[in-house]
Amino acid sequence: MSEALAVVTPVAAASRAVLRRIEPGNMAVCSHCGQPVKFAAKLHKMQVIANVYVDGRWNRVEHFHDECYGEALSPYGDPTEQAARATRVSS
Repeated sequence: MSEALAVVTPVAAASRAVLRRIEPGNMAVCSHCGQPVKFAAKLHKMQVIANVYVDGRWNRVEHFHDECYGEALSPYGDPTEQAARATRVSS
């Protein structure tokens, strides 16, 4: 029997942003304007959430109002739109 070796290709971690709905109970503060990123019923506002990496290591999460992210000149690139998980695994 032969042994198989796994080859792992390192991937450079880079800061990235996603666009998500603002959910009830959100306590985030916008990194651009300093105001709370608030949920408002019937408005369906969006927020940008960015995972920030420094020297290839995760450092922090930053939240932005959708409009503020554009005003800040999209510091972490164009946000990808990801739907929030609709299903939860229960045990």
